[in-house]
Amino acid sequence: MHCMKKKRVMGTVGIAAALMLLAGCEERDIQHRVEQEEPDVALQLQQVVEEQDLSGELPPEQTKQQERSEEPEQILDESSGTQVQDKLNADRIIQEQSFQVELNDWGEVKFVSYKPDFAGGAEPQEDVTFYLLKDEKILYQFPYIGVDHTSGYGMYYDVKFVMFKDTNGDEKEDVVIGAEYMTGAGPQGAIPHTIVRIYEDCGDYFTYNKELSDEINGYLPWESNVLAKDVKRLLQLTNGNEPLTDYESYTGKWCVSPGYVAAYEDPMPTSRNELTCSISNGNEFSGSLFTEQGITERIASVDDIVGTIQNGELFFEYTDDGWGGTGTLHIMFLPNQINVEVLDHQIAEENAIGYGISGSYEMTIRE
Repeated sequence: MHCMKKKRVMGTVGIAAALMLLAGCEERDIQHRVEQEEPDVALQLQQVVEEQDLSGELPPEQTKQQERSEEPEQILDESSGTQVQDKLNADRIIQEQSFQVELNDWGEVKFVSYKPDFAGGAEPQEDVTFYLLKDEKILYQFPYIGVDHTSGYGMYYDVKFVMFKDTNGDEKEDVVIGAEYMTGAGPQGAIPHTIVRIYEDCGDYFTYNKELSDEINGYLPWESNVLAKDVKRLLQLTNGNEPLTDYESYTGKWCVSPGYVAAYEDPMPTSRNELTCSISNGNEFSGSLFTEQGITERIASVDDIVGTIQNGELFFEYTDDGWGGTGTLHIMFLPNQINVEVLDHQIAEENAIGYGISGSYEMTIRE
């Protein structure tokens, strides 16, 4: 329509010019005649000029490109492809688990842990989310590990740790997160338990390594106090080609316990077995072994255990377990537990009831 109007106007102007040459009339007379013959010529000329001004005299495609460049960048949810917010609510940022980091090809970025907005109506199963920010703008959103923005592990409780570590040997730091959840069902439902998720850096996006995450999670007892150093050890033992030489991550009090679930189902007192250990210089061990019989409350212990851990094992000869018994402790450091086996146990002659340190103990829970 625009092109047709312009053509009609140009034809009319040509007629006017020809009349001027042929008749030799003055410009004022010709203009008067043109206006009489085509009273809308001036109006059409004005419309053409106004339309050109509105377009800014830019080609149509260039105008579209300019409009697109002025639109705000859309951040997409990696799992669903839907648009998410382009600005984070400061009140939902978990400050103690958000860090300024130099991350591979992403450069200097801020890693942000972002809790669900339960007060704002979020679904009970909605999961925590994670972002990379650059200059306070969202650069990337990590994908959810479950469907419909959930985790599949229960109700979100907290983020316990975040670490950056190469998990696949590609010389890029991946993102390893320990998040806590509660199921709300059964005796253990209100107990937060740690679930590890591993995101591998693929250059311009991250992918969730479910297989490796599930393997690491398989080592984590529900009740155990899981720390980042434990996951580092498990990753090395799972993926590493070299044997473990640094055992300091085992430091703490390990126990044999029925756990919260069994204690809830059977409140009768049970034996208490604990191994307290402190490890320095990578493999120098010191600690003690303590047992208490649940019904009789008899106590036995081996104190001042010292030695050097080699190839995941420590042997220590004791001369008194509190009841005069002797023997050798064989302490084995497994991926996420410590087993103690009593070898060559000898009961003292004066120990008529035969109680003491004996048998084997699987220390699966670290308090």
